Amino acid sequence: MTVISLYQPYATLVVLGLKQFETRSWDTHYRGILGIHATSTMPAWCRNLCLQEPFRNRLSAHGFRADNLPLGKILGTVNLVDTQRTEDWLTEKGEDIDNFVNWYEQYLYGDYSDGRFAWEFQNSRLFDVPIPAKGSLGFWKFNLDNE
Repeated sequence: MTVISLYQPYATLVVLGLKQFETRSWDTHYRGILGIHATSTMPAWCRNLCLQEPFRNRLSAHGFRADNLPLGKILGTVNLVDTQRTEDWLTEKGEDIDNFVNWYEQYLYGDYSDGRFAWEFQNSRLFDVPIPAKGSLGFWKFNLDNE
């Protein structure tokens, strides 16, 4: 399985289907199932996000807080279906007034600075039991048969 590591609380929000876009400084041609791994560390700025809205309410609705988010584990999968430049994403979503609340929340979950890329996720799946894994930068491979 192809996997990418994300800081918490982003990793949990992704596998819960609440964070539908991941913003990155690089684009990818990869499409398909992608494992979501929570890094083994959680910087202070990430812990602080868990106290802010909409992070706090979204996490607490699923029983999560900064002190009980899983770390160093593959949490689930998503389907990476598309990528686009953040400038294009902002233009497209800015014109979709009917869904403003949803798109604004997605905006709060990412860095939509110029020159970045928004990766669109669908069909998120949270594993019943997260899989311990070391993680790595960029995409990396994990063999589910050897867990």
